[in-house]
Amino acid sequence: MIEGLLVDLDGVLVKDSELNIFEDAPLFIDFLHKNNIPFKIATNNSRRSPSEIADKLREKGLNVDEKDVVSPLSVAPEVLKERGMESIYIIGSQKLKDYFREKGFNVKDSENVDAVVIGMDKSLNFQKLKIATTAVKRFYAKIYALNKNLISQDDDGMLFPGVGSVAKMFAYACNTDFEHFGKMSDLYNDVIFKSLGKPLEKLGIISDDLFVDLKGYGSLGLTTIFVTTGKYKVEDIDDFEPDYIFDSLTEIIEFMGAS
Repeated sequence: MIEGLLVDLDGVLVKDSELNIFEDAPLFIDFLHKNNIPFKIATNNSRRSPSEIADKLREKGLNVDEKDVVSPLSVAPEVLKERGMESIYIIGSQKLKDYFREKGFNVKDSENVDAVVIGMDKSLNFQKLKIATTAVKRFYAKIYALNKNLISQDDDGMLFPGVGSVAKMFAYACNTDFEHFGKMSDLYNDVIFKSLGKPLEKLGIISDDLFVDLKGYGSLGLTTIFVTTGKYKVEDIDDFEPDYIFDSLTEIIEFMGAS
């Protein structure tokens, strides 16, 4: 029996970047509360801070607090400071740059930096590619990605390379490696598993991501629940078979209620 849950955000609770929720998401969250099932909204979303995500979800009708949300921005600033990364070049939104400035970092628009931090950037262009590559290759900047996602889905339903794929491109070009702060990183997992306080074999993960989320956390012993409402579909399943496959949160409520 599942005694705690990691619940993905994009493609599971929400359907787009504006965090518009699926119709059955409030029922699902209420079900978890009523049945005293501890959960964390485990997201790689770094377009908003955890507090902003929680605020927006409440506006949309979900009964959640900031403590229910774990994102890469929950761990990245502290780790970067511990490692002496004072100046950074960011591939990402203006909001992301502002967030790191508020956390005390010198966010620069040039290549002479300690680290290149990669988030989702829908305006990625050749100039940004040059600055980041030069920072890593000539100034020995470290590469940090906010998650390791292979692909992401835009609001129009079309797919594009995820943050992890962009980071891997830079790492390959510069003959180095990168670390990430997202799901399946040791840093992220320490935060989320300690907060749930349950043995791994008693936990489940609900996600639309077959590869980073389900395959990754399945390898740690979690029960894997695949929902088809996001970026991957049943036909994308290859060598990894999730424990359960559902087409909606309503189906998961029925499954967990009957368990």
